[in-house]
Amino acid sequence: MSKYLLPCECGQGIAIDVSQAGQQLVCECGETLEVPTLRGVRALEPLQTETPSSPRAADWDLSRGMIFAGSLILSVIGFSVALFAYNGLRGTPNITREVELESFDEAVDDLSLDEAYEMWKNLRNQGLGPRGQNPYVNFRSFRSGRQRILAVGIVLCVAGLLVAIGATLGRRKPAA
Repeated sequence: MSKYLLPCECGQGIAIDVSQAGQQLVCECGETLEVPTLRGVRALEPLQTETPSSPRAADWDLSRGMIFAGSLILSVIGFSVALFAYNGLRGTPNITREVELESFDEAVDDLSLDEAYEMWKNLRNQGLGPRGQNPYVNFRSFRSGRQRILAVGIVLCVAGLLVAIGATLGRRKPAA
């Protein structure tokens, strides 16, 4: 609401607004002043009020906001990728070469003499069969791929958070 200055004979004035039209006010000098009608109030000198400028409003412009929003989106994507990779790693066994050899030795040790002889005859007559990777190699390959995806997800998430923090705490633009 606009304020106006009601002058007094002492040289001071009283700040009034249009809702005080027709009232009587007392100046600091003790003089009783009558506030004019609505039309008379609007004829008075407007009181210059300083509008408080928000120093934070000038800090954020469109580009800074876009950087901040983009970095948060990057963090969410990185977190999602890392979570996807972590869930894949959690569901697969961690099979090392030693575990693979130990498992093979146990399987061979559990064979009876007749089963071992039959297996040898099949290998001699048919060969090893078509070339393919054994399941242990497939598990190791899958786990190493998921570990790389997990690392990329963590890097994206951390990079996004660092850029968001940088956009928030970065150099401020001078107020115009």
